[in-house]
Amino acid sequence: MKLNSPKWCGMIAVGMLAAVSVMAQENAFLTRAQWLKQIGPSVGDTAVLKVTLERVSPEDRVEFTQRILKAVSRMPVGPDEKAAAFVRTAVACIAGISGEVKMRVIAEVFAVIPVEYLPVVTEELAKRFNQEYNGLSDEQYEKIASETLKIAIERNAQLDMPSVRNTFVILAFLRGASNPALGNVLIALLPDERMRNLASDWVRSVVENNDYESLLAAADVEALPLKYYRTMMRVVGHSLLDRLLAELNENTEWETDGEEGGERQPSNESVWMPLSQVWQISGTMVTPEDHNADFGINRVPRLPSGYQNQGTTIIAPKR
Repeated sequence: MKLNSPKWCGMIAVGMLAAVSVMAQENAFLTRAQWLKQIGPSVGDTAVLKVTLERVSPEDRVEFTQRILKAVSRMPVGPDEKAAAFVRTAVACIAGISGEVKMRVIAEVFAVIPVEYLPVVTEELAKRFNQEYNGLSDEQYEKIASETLKIAIERNAQLDMPSVRNTFVILAFLRGASNPALGNVLIALLPDERMRNLASDWVRSVVENNDYESLLAAADVEALPLKYYRTMMRVVGHSLLDRLLAELNENTEWETDGEEGGERQPSNESVWMPLSQVWQISGTMVTPEDHNADFGINRVPRLPSGYQNQGTTIIAPKR
């Protein structure tokens, strides 16, 4: 058979196109030196953050998350705007990846963000981790939560107060769980009895009374004086809340396009507004264009009211 036959020429052409495609995909990723230069611009600009994250390789995503969250912690802004920045950045870093990398990024979020901001971040991530909202069964959700917590336990073992940070990870999943018995499962994964007892008390305090005081006191920090955070998040939050766990289950399918909540909101279409552009008028929040602020994450299902009474099922009280 002649090598210059049409059949062989076609095969060679296909092979060359495949090689070029692979090279293009590889070249699409930023080098470490390149994305390090984008950390600063990404902190203050959602569009830059989105474009940068699209070009950060999965292998670099955890380190990128660590570095940009540390950059957020150095922002010269008040606690309200910084809290919103932590939420915005954490959600962006977790979105768009899957598998173990996503779990490691989640663990990194809870390992890097200062403890005093973790109550806010935990509540916002819990909405995005919500089991029903992500279309996960009890078994699927428990598997994702357990595997993520194991990774977080390993990561937090390198830090001070690992018990506190591990408990926040548990709360992020428990607050969005359909089955309150998940608390027992997750607490049982903690490495020693002392940590399990501490986590049991802290978790009960949060789910029964929404009280983070004892958890923060254990880390020797005080609750942040957030004045406008909850109202501001309605303005700066995502117009449709990100489903951050659904793709971890390969059998999960999105609802039909066009149905309410059936299409995932691209992160570049999320609403973000600096605190300086949010004005308080007559006790309500409006944008500079006088648009009512009644939009954003208010469309997202809230935590079921039953959670206030579910603490007694998390773990048996000590005698």
